[in-house]
Amino acid sequence: MLDALTLDQMRIFVAVAEAGSFRGGARRLSRVQSAISHAMGNLEAQLGVALFDRSGHRPVLTDAGRSLLADARAILLKVDAMRVALRRHEATPTV
Repeated sequence: MLDALTLDQMRIFVAVAEAGSFRGGARRLSRVQSAISHAMGNLEAQLGVALFDRSGHRPVLTDAGRSLLADARAILLKVDAMRVALRRHEATPTV
């Protein structure tokens, strides 16, 4: 279930959740809305759980979505910190 979850999927999920819409998430990521909607549908199918309630005008996080959001944010923050650390090491000459 989570084994095939990608960083890109997590970034898309977080962007949509924070923007409050698929269109807003697409804008944040400089992608088209249809690609974001498709990616979210695939993610939900892959996980076997709805992350958003789409019954209203705007998508609203489900309980599962709220739970995943905190973890996804933490993972993405850690990955970004790892990138910064690696860049520092790349800039340091080796002997």
